[in-house]
Amino acid sequence: MNKLYNYISALFLLCLSCTKTEPKEEIPSAFVTKDSISIWSAESYEAESKRKLELQYKAYQFAINSPTDSLKSLHFSNLSYNQQFISDSSLYRQINKEAILANQKIKDTAAIGAIYWDLAYFMENRIAYDSAFYYYSEALNLYNQINYKEDVGRLYLNMASIQMKIKDYIGSEANTIKAIEYFKTLENNNHHLYRSYNLLGIILTDLKEYEKSLAYYNEALFYLEKIPENYMDEASVINNIGVSYRNNKQYDKAIENFEKVLSIDSILTKRTSLFALALSNLATSKLYKRDTSNVRNLFDQAIKIKREVNDLGSIATSYYNYAEFEAFAHDTTAAIHKAKVAESLAIEGESNERLLKTWQYLAILDKNNASDYFKKFTKLNDSLLSEERKQQNKFARIRFETDEFIAENIELESEKQVLSKQKQIWISIATGFFLLGLSVYIIINQRAKNQKLRFDQQQQANNQEIFNLMLMQKQKVDEVKRLEQKRISEELHDGVLGKMLGARMILTGLNKRATDEAIQEKSKALGSLQEIENEIRAISHELSHSAYQKISNFTDSVETLLANNRNTKIKTMFHFNEDENWDSLAGEIKINVYRIIQETFQNAIKHAKCSFFEVTFYRDDEKFNVIMSDNGIGYNVNKGKKGIGIRNITSRIEKLHGSFHIDSTEGQGTTISLNIPI
Repeated sequence: MNKLYNYISALFLLCLSCTKTEPKEEIPSAFVTKDSISIWSAESYEAESKRKLELQYKAYQFAINSPTDSLKSLHFSNLSYNQQFISDSSLYRQINKEAILANQKIKDTAAIGAIYWDLAYFMENRIAYDSAFYYYSEALNLYNQINYKEDVGRLYLNMASIQMKIKDYIGSEANTIKAIEYFKTLENNNHHLYRSYNLLGIILTDLKEYEKSLAYYNEALFYLEKIPENYMDEASVINNIGVSYRNNKQYDKAIENFEKVLSIDSILTKRTSLFALALSNLATSKLYKRDTSNVRNLFDQAIKIKREVNDLGSIATSYYNYAEFEAFAHDTTAAIHKAKVAESLAIEGESNERLLKTWQYLAILDKNNASDYFKKFTKLNDSLLSEERKQQNKFARIRFETDEFIAENIELESEKQVLSKQKQIWISIATGFFLLGLSVYIIINQRAKNQKLRFDQQQQANNQEIFNLMLMQKQKVDEVKRLEQKRISEELHDGVLGKMLGARMILTGLNKRATDEAIQEKSKALGSLQEIENEIRAISHELSHSAYQKISNFTDSVETLLANNRNTKIKTMFHFNEDENWDSLAGEIKINVYRIIQETFQNAIKHAKCSFFEVTFYRDDEKFNVIMSDNGIGYNVNKGKKGIGIRNITSRIEKLHGSFHIDSTEGQGTTISLNIPI
């Protein structure tokens, strides 16, 4: 064939050898560059065959004697990957087997997949395409399990390349499309996408679907444009486009593309085989166009370069096309000679496809031996067709098993997802019930708290009302007492005292009598009356003064509280400014302050062991201040928990938007200060 198949195959293998996935375990760089296996591998490149084999077995023994499973798997994985070092086929198979076992032992799925990949590459290099395809599929299954998408895509592409080589074009196209699907889910996969579309172009050219093949080649060029320094790969695609045009008999476009390849700078030195191939393709295109100018020179130049790189298959193709040129020039003898050279090169290079075409052409050129060539052609063609069918059947079976395995994995994954969803549903239901129960509990608990709060508020309001009623009642009683005191005072002052004064004045008049005894008796009576007068006057003045004093009911309540709870051992004092109208304070302030004094006094009696308790009221800048102090045992305010009394004081002060402070030292008594805005 006159296409770039051999070059593409070599390019695939080169790419694979450069980018294969190694075991995922990290390896220190110093170990990789300085371990014994690396040293022996470097030495083997310049050693003779015998020494090379010694070094290979030495490396094998070193790996087999590794002290730990991890090191053993690492060494065997490296040896499996380094196929340039391990040139002995039987030794390589043994190393690969040991690498698989070692990594299975440590359960490194990625490393096992890489080792199967190594073995597939090894088989592909030895033209064992069925084995290579099988091991690529094994690696594919493993990488599918761990969801290594890029590696899965590359393996599909490798399998498609093998299928293309055995003319399983449908299978090859299907696997290439699968590879593209994986690559497109990832970023920065332009190189893999270029290779995939280029392969699709080759497949469609072989299937003679030239329009589709050109579309795929253009797609490959699209992705190549995104890759820097891509002109050599671009030259390869342009050469393939030229082949598609040539096979479709569009010779002018074919010649244009081949000349474009040849004009690329440095292509002769950097891609010698591609340059020679483009020369041959240009020569054949011109020949098929019936333009024989410079064709002989192009064939000679191409053959010379191909011999330098020892590309036997490509040389055989050039001689075959050279024979076509000689036949076109009506030089049958030269044509037969060139065809026989192509035959011998095809046999030497084991290029069966080229050999078939050559025998077919020789049967036309060499009429005398046509039957022999036809028999050879028929025998080889039947053999190849049978082998191709066997391989295609094998590949179909492997592909079926792989697809079945993937389908099972998908089914298992689907079952897992279903189970996971069911689990999530049950968890959600359980969580829902729990949250519902918690909500019901919170609602009931909150209702209970709200009811208690409403009860406390109602009780507080009732207490306030009772206190206000008590104060009002006391005020009424005190008012009645004051009025009664005033009335009695007035009666004493205006009635009794008036009469007594009149009697005293009468007696004073009688006292002017001349008798000594009358005068003496009257004088005594007058003295007694004056004494009664003075006594009644004093009572009247005292009652009158009490009536007009500003006696506060709030302060009286506090005094009564202190008096009623007085202990014979505790002296109580209550200081307040009598000129202040303490009853003008809001009822809420009075009731809460009263309760705080009551609570503090009770605490002093029960706990303080004091002999003195004092309460002081005073106003300061629109604030009502209360100080309560005792000379008891005191306590450390920074230690221990707050008791109910302190919490009650805090609660009542917060209601009044005020503040309080406790100053206490052990052995020095306690002072509580209240500060309440009026």
